[in-house]
Amino acid sequence: MYGCIESAFLWYETYITVLKEMGFVLNAYDKCVANANIDGSQCTIVFYVVDNKISHKNEKVLTKIINKLEEHFGKLEVSRGREHDFLGMRIKFVGNEVYISMKDYLREAIDMFPELTNMKITWPAKKDLNEIDNKAEKLTKNKRELYHSIVTKLLWVMKRGRPDIETAIAFLCTRVKKPDVDDWEKLKRLLCSLNKTINDVRVIGANSMDICIHGLTQVLQYMTI
Repeated sequence: MYGCIESAFLWYETYITVLKEMGFVLNAYDKCVANANIDGSQCTIVFYVVDNKISHKNEKVLTKIINKLEEHFGKLEVSRGREHDFLGMRIKFVGNEVYISMKDYLREAIDMFPELTNMKITWPAKKDLNEIDNKAEKLTKNKRELYHSIVTKLLWVMKRGRPDIETAIAFLCTRVKKPDVDDWEKLKRLLCSLNKTINDVRVIGANSMDICIHGLTQVLQYMTI
């Protein structure tokens, strides 16, 4: 289902039809977010294929929604509370803030790379990141495939848990078709940086409509990684 465009589309059409029948309305800007006003409060469902996150202030409302979905799709695996594993993310809600860690997912990408060193890296990329040497030696088939696989993994991480690597990943993604030895070294530097900062988490929150918190912080004592 994840790899086939037509089957994924058919599933999406089936799922949103069920949600609409339950009174949910799709978000105008993100078609994988649905909202409904239930018992005077907003209920939100965020979904990615068969993975869902549902939120509402009343737990009984959540139970009713889950029961309704199970009528259509069978028994579901449910996780409740303020800590969840979702799409490679470990999510923890603390007050008005959300802590997102992708340490396990990052560790997989780091362990895939065969030449990691203990280089003292202070930033994921150097100022020559966007420079290309057209005469540089191209990678072998095995290295090229590994490069592509790791960059794809890190693209997933960057969008969800590590926005600080976006600049490096944006460039490395343009090189997946014909990467060379320079691109390999740039990926190596990025992985060394991630290895040094693997315990960093993303923090998203808002204390008010005027003050928002959005960034990275070192793991706090109460955050279990």
